[in-house]
Amino acid sequence: MAVHEGGALQLAAEIDLDGVPTCPLCLLELALEIRDGQKPSRSLVSRTTDWVWMESGAAVHERVVEARMEERAGAEAALRDIELNEWRGRFAETVVLRLAQQLADKIEARG
Repeated sequence: MAVHEGGALQLAAEIDLDGVPTCPLCLLELALEIRDGQKPSRSLVSRTTDWVWMESGAAVHERVVEARMEERAGAEAALRDIELNEWRGRFAETVVLRLAQQLADKIEARG
């Protein structure tokens, strides 16, 4: 089951990711494609999400639970997607794409 509610994907774009453990090397290939303006392939996004979610999934889940306690829009749908699809869900992919974008921005800033 995919997340069809835009609120969950909006939450993925806004949720606080500071302190969420991530492996920069796992994100690197995806981040470089984003930095270079390429549209990453579906398989690269899926593979990267699989790798990154192993390390970051529990912390992201915790942040979504906090968002639900704050009654933030999209939190219930995000939790449902995590519970049903884990790293294969749209919510997880959106979070990982955001993490890759952050890494791409850091790489770009260093020139």
